[in-house]
Amino acid sequence: MNRKTRVALLVNMISPARISLYARLAEAFDLLVVHGGRERNRDTWTEFENALPGANVARAWGWKIPFARRQNGKAFDEQYLHVNPGYLWQLFKFHPKVVVSGEMGVRTLLALVYGTLFRRPVWVWWGGTIHTERRKSGALKRWLRLALACWVRNWISYGQSSTEYLLTLGIPRSQILEIQNTADERYFQANTPAKFDPQPRPVLLYVGQLIGRKGIDLFLRSAAALQSEGLGFSLLLVGNGRDKPATERLAEELSLKFVQFYPAQPPQEMLGVYRSADVLVFPTLEDPWGLVASESILAGLPVLCSKYAGCAQELFSAESIFDPNNLDEFREKLRLAISGRLPPPDLSRLRTTPQVASAIIAALTKSASGTPVAFTESGHLTA
Repeated sequence: MNRKTRVALLVNMISPARISLYARLAEAFDLLVVHGGRERNRDTWTEFENALPGANVARAWGWKIPFARRQNGKAFDEQYLHVNPGYLWQLFKFHPKVVVSGEMGVRTLLALVYGTLFRRPVWVWWGGTIHTERRKSGALKRWLRLALACWVRNWISYGQSSTEYLLTLGIPRSQILEIQNTADERYFQANTPAKFDPQPRPVLLYVGQLIGRKGIDLFLRSAAALQSEGLGFSLLLVGNGRDKPATERLAEELSLKFVQFYPAQPPQEMLGVYRSADVLVFPTLEDPWGLVASESILAGLPVLCSKYAGCAQELFSAESIFDPNNLDEFREKLRLAISGRLPPPDLSRLRTTPQVASAIIAALTKSASGTPVAFTESGHLTA
């Protein structure tokens, strides 16, 4: 009887969007998923450590250190630094043949310590873009990332924009498996009715955290300007976050009409949320990908997408992309959305979970065999 190859996957949290992908990896490998525990700003991500019966799931002991990023004197983002020595302990116990680590932080350094000691390949699954990393390039961090670029031989990128950043570190294209940050299609296959019924139509939907980084204040200001011209439409905002009270106050100060706020919804409810609207507006100022855009495409909903989302160029045509910092452009794009003139969603631009899983499985399998792994410019494994 052939035993499955042991693969360890190190993540900060288990995202509901990744469950289907991880389940496919668990079918192919003896998979250990090690996570660092929950974060308070992901309050709907509960019990997903129990949703992978085919995998071993463990929590790495350690610390989560919250910190707030500020930009132009204002709160911009709420983040956590995961310092979990328990990742290394879990690797020693499981003794995997291949390790995959998310991001370029402490857990990746621990993975590389293990990989170096036992001569095991380490893959880094990276999502940052040139735009998201532009303010994170202090001398120490830049030095560390250049060191990792020399140390790590195997990379997985979220998509084209993430690959572009890795290339700036001098990483050869042949070392990068380029995929997409996929949504879980299973949540979007049911015949689900609309969850809400805002009036009047059309309905402009925002889904995500209510924090400065997401550009929600720019969205409200642009919408208020159009309502002041007499345009009729509703706003549906679904999400939680530290800036939710301030966002609600801003809507009142702007005298916005027909605006409804709802808390973040569990993944199984999101198809009904998307079907409650006519357009998703994604005004982010900084996102490695933007899964709500992928989910909207799966739900059949047109998207108005910020150029600062990593997925923008890969998933949308120019008509659907805008600069949220340019309020004149933002208003004109919203006008197109309200009049129903945005292009329909294009499913052909999305890579499916089975496609992404197959690419990862093929790459990790070859890596586990001790054969050097390389990719062509089109992303295919070399023979």
